[in-house]
Order: sequence, then C-alpha cells, then structure tokens
Amino acid sequence: MDNVKILDCTLRDGGYYNNWDFSTNFAKNYLKVLSKTSVNIIEIGFRKPINNIGSGPSGLSKIGKFLTSSEKDLSKLKFDRNKKISVMIDLSDYTGEEGLNSLKKNFISSKKSVVKIVRIACNFTDKEKLEKIVKYLKNNNYTVCVNLMKFTILTNQEILSFFKIAIRFGADYLYLADSFGNCKPNKILNISKYIKKGGINLNRLGFHSHDNTGDALNNTIASIKMGFGVIDTSIMGMGRGAGNLKLEDFLKYKKKNTELKKVNIFSKKFMKNLYEEYKWGKNKYYIYSAKNNIHPTFVQRFLEEEKFKKDRMIKILKFLKKNKATQYDMNIFDNLFLDVIKHKKVQSKKLNKIAILCDNLHTKNINLKKLRLNGYATSTLNFINFINSKYLDYIFMCNAYRIFTEIEKALSTKNVSLILPHYKILRHLIKRNQNKIINYNIKKNNKIKIQNNFCGYEKNLVLIYALSYCIMQKFEEIKIFGLTKNISNLKILEQIKNFLKKGNYKTKIILK
Repeated sequence: MDNVKILDCTLRDGGYYNNWDFSTNFAKNYLKVLSKTSVNIIEIGFRKPINNIGSGPSGLSKIGKFLTSSEKDLSKLKFDRNKKISVMIDLSDYTGEEGLNSLKKNFISSKKSVVKIVRIACNFTDKEKLEKIVKYLKNNNYTVCVNLMKFTILTNQEILSFFKIAIRFGADYLYLADSFGNCKPNKILNISKYIKKGGINLNRLGFHSHDNTGDALNNTIASIKMGFGVIDTSIMGMGRGAGNLKLEDFLKYKKKNTELKKVNIFSKKFMKNLYEEYKWGKNKYYIYSAKNNIHPTFVQRFLEEEKFKKDRMIKILKFLKKNKATQYDMNIFDNLFLDVIKHKKVQSKKLNKIAILCDNLHTKNINLKKLRLNGYATSTLNFINFINSKYLDYIFMCNAYRIFTEIEKALSTKNVSLILPHYKILRHLIKRNQNKIINYNIKKNNKIKIQNNFCGYEKNLVLIYALSYCIMQKFEEIKIFGLTKNISNLKILEQIKNFLKKGNYKTKIILK
C-alpha cells in the first residue's frame, strides 16, 4: 500500500471549470506546495492540438494555456526534479494521418521535454486506434498510460480485452477512469480479481475517481488494497463535474499531517476563491447522473447557468436518462428535444420591416427607439442581457438548451413576445404564457425548408429560424446587426437568398 504513486491532476481536470485559465503565479505556487508533499506525478494539463487560442470569435478566446501545455509555456515554470510531469491527450485529437502529424508536432523526444508521462483518454470502442499513438510516444521515450473511460458500463471481459490490447501496443500503465462517478468498492474488487486472473499485474493499474456519490476515497482505498500502482487526486477535489478525490482527504487517510497543513495553507490562499466561484462537489443532480450513467458534464453546464431554473433539472435529466446520454454533447438537445406539437396559427406582423440584433457587443449601442421610429419591428436572436427591452418587440428562441436556460428571464421582459417552437416538454409553460408566446416550429431536414408554420434545416440554428419566420410573415426588409460572418452563417445567408430568388419573394436581407 505504501508503494502506490500519487498523481495530482488539479491543473488538468480542474480546468473544466475555469477553461484551463490558471495564472502562471497560481501554477508556480501549486508546483511549490506539491514539491513538499508525497505526490509523485503532477499532471500539468492537457496537450490539445489547438493553435487559435485567443483569436476572437473563430478561436477559443476564454481558454487558458493549460489546455495546450506547450513546451514554451512549461519552460516558464520551475519543476521539482523529484516529481514526474505528465500531460493528458484525448485519443480523438490524434487519430488519422492529420492527427499523427499533430502528435509529432506536439511531442518532441521526452529527453528534450519536461514532460515524461503521457496519459491517453480512450473509450472502449476506439481501442484499435491506440496503436500508432502509443508506439510513437514510446519510441520517443515517454511513459504511456492508457485511461479507459466509462468503465462502469463495460463487462469485465471488455475491460480485460481493452487492457490486453493496450499492453500489446506498448502501454506502461492502464487506468480505470470512473467517468460517471458511480463506481463502488465492490466493483473494483470484482474487476481487479478478473483482471488479475487474466494475467495482468495489478501494479500496472491506475484509478481515477469522480466523487459524484461521495465514494471517491473508499474506491481509491479499495484499488490500493488490490495492488493498483497509481491513484489520482486533485486539490480540494477540483475537477470535471462533481470533482475528484481530494488530495487533502487522501493525505488525511495516510496520516500525512504536515503535508496536509501545507496544502491547506495553499488552498486557503489560492483555491477557496475558485471554489466560491465554481462550487464543484457532490449534489443530488450529480448523484442522479451517476446512478443513471448520464455524462456529468451535462449537470455541470446546467449548474453553471445562473439563469437556469433548478426545479427543471431532474425533468431534463430524466429525459437524458431515457436517451442514454453517456457521451457529452450539447447537440444532443437538437436531436432529442425537437419534439413539437402542431399548432394552427402564427401571429401576423404589423410592420413590413424588422431589425434582428445578435448576441454581440457590437449591438450594445444600437438605438432601438430610433429603429422603431423608422418603421422597424425590433428583435433579438435569443435573450440578450444588455439589450434594453423597453423598445424590443420579439425574442427568437429555438435551441432547446437556450430556451431551458433563458426562458424565465425572457418571459419576465415586459411587452416582448417570444417566438419559439411548441416543444412538448414545455407545453405547460407555453399554455400559461399564451399571451406572450408565438409558436413557430423547427424540424430536422437535410435541405432548407420554409413554410408558414415551420422551417426545416440540418441543424437547430436560431438564425435560420428567425429568417424563416420573417420571410413567411412577408417582411420586405430584414436588417441584421452584429452577425458573426463565419462559415456557418454565410452558408445560411446564401441558402436563404437562393430560396428567396427561386420563390420570387420580395424580402431583402441587409447585414449591418
């Protein structure tokens, strides 16, 4: 038990809350305090093959440097020679010819890098794609760990076969990652016996816990007792969803009181503010998601929305349970929530021109009063906090997630009508607010389709939705303010113009 290695992944897993935007000062103090503990391995972050961080609307402007953990950024930090440094990669980022080229670009020989260990996050179904990645990293002298995600929904035989394939490709360590946070100590004991019987040395195994049900420490203790070689922690448990095993709890369990005191001093100075802001940890929603194999990031995203009404959380989680939402993807709402009720009437407009404002700071200073005086109806794509609703007529909303998180705020705006699909899941809310809601449906369709009561498109996008409604209402002029001119939006505008041309519509679309 005393030989187990401790890997701390605060900067990597904790980054799911602050977009990996830890300051250099934070990182330096984090490394300094860990140098005084029995932590053996420090996972400094992800190494994503991204090169457009901070480049504006088309880039990831809010993403911090520990998502890429580049050699250049790591060179600015001081590392204890007694600690091994690791990074994690997602298998999906480095598959195929293009992915392999990115791998070669992002991973020089470990002899020239501070990074010595690479952990690969992999799903069972993608196991055959590991070979080239593992072999390249091994050839460049990295210690390679293969992390099996979502192992609790797999059979023991599937877990064993996955690990045997990873070993055949050259992996040094094999990880069980409790992605849903629903593992129990007895399950670890059962899996461990099966794997050992299958001929794998349990000292090669690692365990990554999530604390959705409060069992992170008990699960970790069970894995250590079975002979696992590595276990994961993070300071104050900061990590995706409900978080991980707290380093503090593990140090307390090991009776490392001097180390615990030093970590607590660091936490009080650097971690408490993060916790107050993001409030990770066990709650009834994470418990529900764990019990029903729902990816915990759904819960995390819902809780991050301050506008979100928590009394609807279980209702939506039940829907996700029904639809087996084991993979995190916000587009799941497009596919699953587009269940609409037919309706007979769409409210007609009173003006022949409409202004549409996008959620963009460039629209903040648009004079809605002046637009109204010039004969325009005024509207926004989704609810926009900084828009003065006094001179606003309509809010277009069609994306189910945006509706669930923003509808209460939108309904509270006086004298503003909401234009949204008649979702079955919202039928009671729609019925109670009939005087404020105009129903216009959207459906999945391979080609653009615009009709009086609904539009169809390959994706649930509010731009296509709003334009379709305005065209069917025979607005002669649609003036759009603050639209991001990305590939998706330009494609929509081109398709709309072709539709107008073929149908001999008089509607004119103007970008401002």
